[in-house]
Amino acid sequence: MSHGAQVAQRYGARGAREEAQLGFPSVVQRGLPQLRKSRVHNAGEQNARLDALLAIMTELADTCVLYRAGPQGLRTMQQGAQAVLDAGGSATLAGRRQLHALDTQLLALNASPGGAADLLAACLFIDRLDGAL
Repeated sequence: MSHGAQVAQRYGARGAREEAQLGFPSVVQRGLPQLRKSRVHNAGEQNARLDALLAIMTELADTCVLYRAGPQGLRTMQQGAQAVLDAGGSATLAGRRQLHALDTQLLALNASPGGAADLLAACLFIDRLDGAL
């Protein structure tokens, strides 16, 4: 049984398969809008992409984080990502401070938001396709 399947069974979390079946709501409703918002605010491409990742992290039940750190680790990820965005995003000094705090917390929990990272890749792919059309 995969880690994602174990987490889905244990916590009832939506995994990658269900995210795809639902049309990638984390990408369409969170990642892409934040990517575009950060670009409009001249955050720079690297920061816009980081903010998109954080937007995905705010609501995603990341099975990688759940597997390693449980529900408390997931809450830490979601709340920490929201704190960065609330502070102005990764392009601001306050946002960078919040990001550093989140990074420290996730490292202490041995939690890596791999599911959110995968969805960021999908977000950037769709963004590139939109630009090409």
